[in-house]
Amino acid sequence: MNTALVLILILGVSISIHELGHYLAARLQGVRVPAFSIGFGPPLLRFHWAGTEWRLSLIPLGGYAEIEGMAPDVSVDGRPRQPNRGFATLPFCGKCLILIGGVLMNLILAWFLMAWTYTAGGIPQPVENRAQIVEVVPGSLAEEVGLRAGDIIIAVDGRPLEKFTDLNRVKESIGEHTLTVLRDGREVVIHLYWDGQRDKLGVRYGPEVNYYHPGFLEALGTAVKTSLRFLPDMVGSFVKGLSGVLVGKPSPDIVGPVGIVNLAGEAARAGLLAVVQLAALINLSLAVFNLLPIPGLDGGRLLLLLLNLLTGGRIRPEHEALVNFIGFAFLILLMLLVTLQDVQRLLGG
Repeated sequence: MNTALVLILILGVSISIHELGHYLAARLQGVRVPAFSIGFGPPLLRFHWAGTEWRLSLIPLGGYAEIEGMAPDVSVDGRPRQPNRGFATLPFCGKCLILIGGVLMNLILAWFLMAWTYTAGGIPQPVENRAQIVEVVPGSLAEEVGLRAGDIIIAVDGRPLEKFTDLNRVKESIGEHTLTVLRDGREVVIHLYWDGQRDKLGVRYGPEVNYYHPGFLEALGTAVKTSLRFLPDMVGSFVKGLSGVLVGKPSPDIVGPVGIVNLAGEAARAGLLAVVQLAALINLSLAVFNLLPIPGLDGGRLLLLLLNLLTGGRIRPEHEALVNFIGFAFLILLMLLVTLQDVQRLLGG
């Protein structure tokens, strides 16, 4: 698969779905959406339907929904003022629904993509009492005695493994040892002598992994539970990663445009299942990132909305516009720093 096509498809669909969430939440409450664009820049194609001008624009990485009453109006003296229509006239909960509509759509898309990968590729189920060899180090003791990648060790010295790390029992005493191995569906006994002079046996291993293929509805339920369980960890990773970027400590928890291109290339080479898995991860990441309380993001707008409610509407439109401008500038700075981190990582720095 072509890397550029995979990247455009994943980012274009993910961001457009996000904006579609804002659109649907607005239209559900009778708020006009004068324009909806897939992509940025000059429109290549446009048509009117349901009171909205739908556009397909030149730059495919993104999109936007122009929601009536969300942006401040400009008075005759050039100062922003609160509009009196559309979004601005909704109650607090109605405004919140529009702001989180994009996040909800990214979550829903991620859940469906995850469910498809579970039905197509299966749900991994580790078998903790079996050790599967992933790699044998050249020149190691493991290679000398004939261990191979793919071998499944079920017993050491005739004692069945209780957990896969029990393979380390070999190194507990000097002398002859036996490994009972499953290879190509049959048991093989391998003899080795541990002399205590080496640090390692010379294998990379983990628990044996079986794959369970559920029906789609079961897979969808599993996707929802799995993502909700890991969302707090994702938030923590984002905060830790962004903090590291700001203080000059690169973090693997955050990737920017260069990193995403690299991931898209790896997924394209691996095939359709890997592409769908990456798309699910990006949609989950977009949902989490947009909920961060940074001005300019949906989470930042929600925070300003809440503060305005608590202060009785004392946040003036020009102040809100200034805060959002500062937030966008901060996001651009973050993007530049993350991109620099991606380049350094790519070059091995």
